[in-house]
Amino acid sequence: MAVLVLFNPISGAGRALATAQRLAHALEAEGREVGLVPTERRPGEQWLRPRLAGAEALVVVGGDGAVRLSAAEAARAGVPLWHAPTGTENLFARAFGMSRDPRVLIDALRRGATRSIDLGFAGDETFAIMGSIGFDAEVVHALDAVRTGAISHLSYARPILERFGAWRPGPLAWSIDGEREELGPGVVVVGNLPEYGVRLNPAATAVPDDGLLDAVYLPARNALELLHWVPFLRLGLHERHPWLRVRRGRRIDLHAPPGTRLQLDGDPAARPASEDGAIAFRTAPGALRLLLPRDAG
Repeated sequence: MAVLVLFNPISGAGRALATAQRLAHALEAEGREVGLVPTERRPGEQWLRPRLAGAEALVVVGGDGAVRLSAAEAARAGVPLWHAPTGTENLFARAFGMSRDPRVLIDALRRGATRSIDLGFAGDETFAIMGSIGFDAEVVHALDAVRTGAISHLSYARPILERFGAWRPGPLAWSIDGEREELGPGVVVVGNLPEYGVRLNPAATAVPDDGLLDAVYLPARNALELLHWVPFLRLGLHERHPWLRVRRGRRIDLHAPPGTRLQLDGDPAARPASEDGAIAFRTAPGALRLLLPRDAG
């Protein structure tokens, strides 16, 4: 059986290709069959699904977006996934201690230890880590509109500054397993994993294999008020704040004004259509298998 090494050609300003080739050479030196495949913009069932048939493992070289792109097909095929990080944040690899070091990957393949985690959905779109609506989603969409290649943390500076004074969120609400609660303006993060960018982890107690999603509401009428949450998030003290709302459920419907943007795992996403205009989040419990490093918790 082959190990499929999937790489994002623009991730890490070319580092993904170099990393994928280094991993492929190391695996071949071990006597393993390797398939080296670049990501494509077409739906995964058209180009990734045929290659995953009978694969031993899927090694995703890139950032969190590359993991999201491939996770649904890996789950469908029952092929364990490994993230070799070359992106900006690499939240997925961080959560499970995965590495782009060939020795760590080869050791994991030899051991064959796996773990099944939940796969998230927003409408029909998948996510592995988290989704959100609010200021962060507006910035993600703004950056995507001008992006021409690899990005870094510095790439976010201009869209953040451009939207800092203009962002005025409308009233939000959520329905957790059918129970509706009015929230007010602000940001909502729905987490499958506890990770988030620059270690500001709103859903810090999310459990990846409990069949549930964690929903966190951060009230803010503008970006200046949103800054109030940064030290609490950084220190992990936000859940003690009396203004915060944290809920957990199997299905989370977010109700937001028309035009409110959605991001999934740091990628811009179209708002899925629904009869009442809500964004429906749910999980497929235990759908995604992971290949685990030796020291995984």
